[in-house]
Amino acid sequence: MQLQVNDQRTHKILAIEDDPEVLSLYKAYLQKRGYQVLSAAGAVEGMSLLQSHPDTRLILLDLNLPGMSGEEWIAWYLQQGKHTPVVVASGKGDILTITKGNNMTAALTKPFHMEELQELIEVLLADDWHEQISVDKKTH
Repeated sequence: MQLQVNDQRTHKILAIEDDPEVLSLYKAYLQKRGYQVLSAAGAVEGMSLLQSHPDTRLILLDLNLPGMSGEEWIAWYLQQGKHTPVVVASGKGDILTITKGNNMTAALTKPFHMEELQELIEVLLADDWHEQISVDKKTH
């Protein structure tokens, strides 16, 4: 039996990362897997891209951004009332504290393997990811 996979060509991912090499790596890796990738080098650019692309399905966010921290960006994002999942990727030790209790975010601690990112994206882009998170919360 073959699993039915969502058409990834319709999945737009916004990557917000101030390190140009890391941003380029994200973009190349994700595009090879069929995703549309928007890239922003800072928080304000990320806000603008998200507002101009409301069909964005997932956000990949670094916490160490110039001008506005990732924590501040997440606070802004939550105020918008959006339901797009956010993957917070950072080398900061308090990354789990930032995402704890917020079912709109998931955490990846840098450095990580790109396959880990891909697996997390697949879970978060699944049509029933909200239900998966709810079940997980009930059992833990």
